[in-house]
Amino acid sequence: MYYLRFPIVAGGLLLVSISMCAVAATLPIYDQRGNLLSDAVVKVDDVVQRPVVLPLIDQMDRQFQPSVLVVPTGTDVEFSNSDDVRHHVYSFSATKSFDLPLLESTGSRSVTFDQSGLVVLGCNIHDTMIGYILVTDSPWYAISDADGSLDLNHLSPGERSVSWWHPSLGDSAPVSLGNIDLHALQRLDLAVGELAEVAADKSLSTLQMRFNKAAEKHAD
Repeated sequence: MYYLRFPIVAGGLLLVSISMCAVAATLPIYDQRGNLLSDAVVKVDDVVQRPVVLPLIDQMDRQFQPSVLVVPTGTDVEFSNSDDVRHHVYSFSATKSFDLPLLESTGSRSVTFDQSGLVVLGCNIHDTMIGYILVTDSPWYAISDADGSLDLNHLSPGERSVSWWHPSLGDSAPVSLGNIDLHALQRLDLAVGELAEVAADKSLSTLQMRFNKAAEKHAD
């Protein structure tokens, strides 16, 4: 669900001036309870490809940083470790299955994500760690920040096919919003659910137990 609101302006010339100049640089995103929503992914099709920044997922304070990342299909993502303990990053998602050996605090490795879809990250040493990589063919995408603000830089005004995703959707596909102009909105309201727990594949509990034993040997 989204709201589209237009200001009431007296005078045709002034209205034209505002419509040409008032292009929002950011867009606040709210959940259905009226709270600002962080980590919401918004994707737009049929636009110019946004610049791709070298993607990096660090491990800090036994958490993935960032916990949500969006990358174009075919992108190499670097994984580094700023903690003083070892980690073992893995994913058994259908989009990309991989297994990175225990990382020293100074080590890093890269993984190529060559198929679109959701990749859920876990750590076989620290079970509470969870992260998400959304691999997309959409040319423009952004993630709302901690204040629920979506940066609309590199997106030209105009109605285009828009979809969204949030960790609360778990491994569900992005939800379509139809054709809308994000620059014309004052706010975007999304109906999210309770945060899903999809990091661990229960059928692999034996494997996790093995790495939990390894964690005990390297506990700080």
